[in-house]
Amino acid sequence: MMERRLYRSRSDKRLFGVCGGIAQFLRVDPTLVRVGVVILTVFTGVPLLIYALLAFIMPKEPAWPYGHDAYDPYDPLFAGREYGFDLDSEIERLEKRALMQEVHRLRAELAKWKGV
Repeated sequence: MMERRLYRSRSDKRLFGVCGGIAQFLRVDPTLVRVGVVILTVFTGVPLLIYALLAFIMPKEPAWPYGHDAYDPYDPLFAGREYGFDLDSEIERLEKRALMQEVHRLRAELAKWKGV
């Protein structure tokens, strides 16, 4: 069984991703966490200090999450996906990356010919 870890969210963040990360860890809606933080801050002011500390202490979510617990279940791209990623969007991202690499290669080739 995969161990769940507490990370700052990369996909669901407003400031630093602390509330989004806590929501992913607790498997609740991030809006509920944010509302709770705001209410507690208005009445006590303490969560603001805790949020600032967590923003520096909590590590960012890995760029390529592993396991079923590492993706955001509220992200429309991942909702209902068994393996935590959307194949179509991943293929589209890779195609864009390949096109950009080709554009850079062609620009370098053109610059070489202009210099001759």
